[in-house]
Amino acid sequence: MKRSKIGVAIMAFFITLFAVGCSNSSNSSSNNGSDKYTTYMSQGKDAASSQKYEAAEEKFEDAHDVKATSESKAYADQAGAMKDAQEEIREYEFKDALGELDKAANKTNGYSVMTKQAAKLYKTINKVQDHITHDINPLYKQAKLSYRDGNYQATVESCDQILDLSYINGKYYKKVKKNVKHLRKVANAKLNGEDVNDDIDTDNLDANDDDEATTSHKSTSSKSNSSNSSNTNTSSSSNQSNSNTANAQNNSAANKQSSHATTSNSNAHNSSNTNSSSNSNSGMMIDGQTVTGRVIAQTRNQLSSLGVDTSSWSDQKVVNFMRAAANNGHTTIDSYTKQDVENFQ
Repeated sequence: MKRSKIGVAIMAFFITLFAVGCSNSSNSSSNNGSDKYTTYMSQGKDAASSQKYEAAEEKFEDAHDVKATSESKAYADQAGAMKDAQEEIREYEFKDALGELDKAANKTNGYSVMTKQAAKLYKTINKVQDHITHDINPLYKQAKLSYRDGNYQATVESCDQILDLSYINGKYYKKVKKNVKHLRKVANAKLNGEDVNDDIDTDNLDANDDDEATTSHKSTSSKSNSSNSSNTNTSSSSNQSNSNTANAQNNSAANKQSSHATTSNSNAHNSSNTNSSSNSNSGMMIDGQTVTGRVIAQTRNQLSSLGVDTSSWSDQKVVNFMRAAANNGHTTIDSYTKQDVENFQ
């Protein structure tokens, strides 16, 4: 009987010992998983604070793999949006970047540090995009259309207005500046009657788009090919150069004096372009003064501050509005009112 009781007691002891061991093992495994989650989340936050969003996204995803929580998921998604925004900005794709930044700034349960970073960067990039849309592109469009019409002096002047903008040397405007300087260089060469590789795409009116200066590598091969036929084309090139010089002078005289084209058959084509440009420019004048691209951009900004969306308006429509407002006694940009817009429309 005693032996039976002793056996039962020994068995109960070992069962209890085994149960305690399993419990400790389970608790240890749970604690280890919790430690890993905390470590990964902390590393992700550090990376995000340093704006290393790709590393942050990886760490938050590691944390989510260890323990899936709404927080780890939100942080990973937010870091991913910030990473994509960085890439879009590096490519000067500001509209796409604004979409990613908006996602990051408004992420539910997001990391507060990234939320603030996203909101701040959104404000900066939105201002850049606004400058490009309302200040730069109207001038760039004017420069391209002048170039198309052979009015190279007007092209140079419009480009100079862009290059004189106070913010144009900022890091976000590098592509714009490169495209504008290239357009100015080619236009100035033509104005001086120089033989230049004409690679200007007059259909592309966005200064921040991939343009000649950022996509064209044809100049080297073009020079190589032209050298093979240089001996046979010397006379032709000389005549073309003289023709370019004459055309530039005719265009300049036409713009200053608003004269009709000469009757020379050799200049008939350029004469037609000049007349077309002159007729177009007359619609861009108020009280005998030509409305510049900069003034148009400033007018757009003023109307935007009044809550009026002019993105669908042509430059001519803006000038027409300015003319209508002037008839109402509002002759300065800051005097325009919403009532002027309602009367105009």
